[in-house]
Amino acid sequence: MTVKERLDDMVVMALTELKMKKTQECGTVTEGVYPMMIGDVWTFDGAISGVQIFPPDIHAVAKEVGAEVLENGIESYFIYKNIAFFKYMGGDFNALHG
Repeated sequence: MTVKERLDDMVVMALTELKMKKTQECGTVTEGVYPMMIGDVWTFDGAISGVQIFPPDIHAVAKEVGAEVLENGIESYFIYKNIAFFKYMGGDFNALHG
């Protein structure tokens, strides 16, 4: 799979998660039943849905889809198909396991 194909699939997964999260009904069995793979990334324009990735070089990944890497002091990220793909600065912190 190419980097672009991987990111395209991740965009679909992120959008599916957002849909599932929005349609859950509190107090029913659907509450909390959705995958947790995204969080928010604070951009200069406000928060945007984001997916954490772990590449050694986020700039090389962004280049594959013609995106520019931005930094907000906490994360390095690029926006692709309206989803922010981010890596914590320093590269060692993992939001899921850190």
